Amino acid sequence: MALLDIRDLSVDFTRDDGRVRAIDRVSLRVEANEVVGLVGESGSGKTVTALSIARLLPCPPARYAGGEIELDGEDVLKVGTKRLSQLRGGQISYMFQEPATSLNPVHRVGVQVREMLRRHRPALATDREVVDWLRRVGIPAPEKRARDFPHQLSGGMQQRVMIAMALASRPRLLVADEPTTALDVTIQAAILELLRELRAELGMSILLITHNLGLVAEIADRMIVMYAGQVVEEGPVDDVLDHPAHPYTRALLESMPRLEAPRDRLAAIEGSVPTPGHWPTGCRFAPRCALARAECRRAMPPLERMGKRTVRCPWAPPTGAKIREPA
Repeated sequence: MALLDIRDLSVDFTRDDGRVRAIDRVSLRVEANEVVGLVGESGSGKTVTALSIARLLPCPPARYAGGEIELDGEDVLKVGTKRLSQLRGGQISYMFQEPATSLNPVHRVGVQVREMLRRHRPALATDREVVDWLRRVGIPAPEKRARDFPHQLSGGMQQRVMIAMALASRPRLLVADEPTTALDVTIQAAILELLRELRAELGMSILLITHNLGLVAEIADRMIVMYAGQVVEEGPVDDVLDHPAHPYTRALLESMPRLEAPRDRLAAIEGSVPTPGHWPTGCRFAPRCALARAECRRAMPPLERMGKRTVRCPWAPPTGAKIREPA
């Protein structure tokens, strides 16, 4: 049984002009001690999907319109408020992007780490345990830093405090939403190495939400590509990165800079991700896809299994080696 099993999840939002669907029958799994990368452009639905796991979306305006979210065999959408509070932080923790806005500016960082311990491991809510966690995430002089306020720390140390808060309760699943945003490459590498070490030490799973395919290649076992509220491709990281099957995945990879093949201009995906309520008929990527044909715009292609992968494109090759050109 998977640690996290999302099946056919749909999420709607109520707006002044009516109700729109932001997540459309999304299914994904995260196994025990596995790292899964969830990738796609901004607006693809990654963060909404991630927040749905612990029911962190405010309802209203959000509404869970269908599907199931099983965390260690328990349907999160059906549990009561008390049990949900136990799951949040206890079984699943979050690392949000922009730690400077996620940390409480009026409380010292040690107090914020201790609060996580007090809620989920009260016997260990001590100064010694707080300092130990700050030390484990690589913060120098942790006894002193525990007395600092967030604004007194650098961006890299703020992110490390967020990691300490997320992991102090020893969750089984860590959801890391753009964990290296706005950090320089040296700090990014240090954060990734820290996550690798703590994953091995704690035996936890990680759902990594990012638009940075380089991060996914570094740390993930599998990757899931989302576009316009849907999953369009899923499979082992090496397979997907070496042989992308969906045209969108291929376009994302082609837009990345490569040292071995420098170019004057990077390839770009024309247009932008359609907003909920304005999704095109048929394949949602068709208006931006160079391989689209008339049938792509008539009907939504299903998500089909291709060996170790699932792909939402009828023109994807069986091997994923090369996408067939339109006739």
